[in-house]
Amino acid sequence: MKKGLIITATTLLLLSGCTEDKQEQKVEQSTKTQVKQEVNVAVEQEKEKIVEEVKKIEEKSTDTQQEKKEEAKIDLKVEDTNLADAETMFKTCASCHGTKGEKEALGKSQAIAGWDKDRTIKALNGYKDGTYGGVMKGIMKPHVETKTPEQIDVLADFISKL
Repeated sequence: MKKGLIITATTLLLLSGCTEDKQEQKVEQSTKTQVKQEVNVAVEQEKEKIVEEVKKIEEKSTDTQQEKKEEAKIDLKVEDTNLADAETMFKTCASCHGTKGEKEALGKSQAIAGWDKDRTIKALNGYKDGTYGGVMKGIMKPHVETKTPEQIDVLADFISKL
């Protein structure tokens, strides 16, 4: 019987010791799992912050791109308006100079096709202030005297491209 008690006591001690080891292992595992979960939560939070920052940067970039597109549209509108204005202004010129500036107006002046912008500006301003044009001064002055410097610039640019 002593022998049976010793075996039973030893078995209980071994089992109770194993149980404590297992409990410690379970606590360790539970702690590790909890730490992993906390790390995962922290990582997810950081990911969310980064995603938000990226979105903000993309929005700013999109806003900047949109602003640039709007500026380009405005520039195109200005160019289109200038071209339309130049074509409209040139219609009165075309009656004497031809639709491509190829005619000698009234047989008394040069063809303006091929003139560069600066030469055209100089001639138009000269007609306007009366310092250019010989016999054509009187005919040209009324056509240019109401033109602004900007209109003369746009018209000269148009003529230089005929």
